[in-house]
Amino acid sequence: MCGKELASLLPVRIEGTVLQVCRDCARFGDNVKTGGKKTTTTAEPSVIQARLDNRERRMQTRSVYETGEESIEMAEDFPKRIKEAREKMGWKQEELAAKINERVSIIHKLESGTMHPNDTLVRKVEKILDIKLKEKVMITTVEKTSGGKVLTLEDCVKKKK
Repeated sequence: MCGKELASLLPVRIEGTVLQVCRDCARFGDNVKTGGKKTTTTAEPSVIQARLDNRERRMQTRSVYETGEESIEMAEDFPKRIKEAREKMGWKQEELAAKINERVSIIHKLESGTMHPNDTLVRKVEKILDIKLKEKVMITTVEKTSGGKVLTLEDCVKKKK
């Protein structure tokens, strides 16, 4: 590190890299045996090891259908909720649009259900009308069938009798 050329250099691990340094520069790192193993122990893992662990965790595949998971989704009846709350306040579509700084056509599309609002619009509507448009939904597991039978849409839908 310092550039001194000495006959005896010590192997030292500095920020995850093993370097051959003089005795003065050895204080900046951890002593390493010639086999590459540390002789001194540190409480925290090296930077490289931490990055490798994070990479390994990111690369693992996760099931989106895990049990017990909750997801926040738009309520199925959000158009009805918006219209009823607006009418309860005694506002016309034009008034609601002016209060949340949106076009009247956007309000009409929301109440008719032809448009799904983005998060910003959802927050504005929820705040001004004092309603909730999103609700928690439990994610259910899908049972895999063993054998040669192929799973179809009919298997996932409950039939009315």
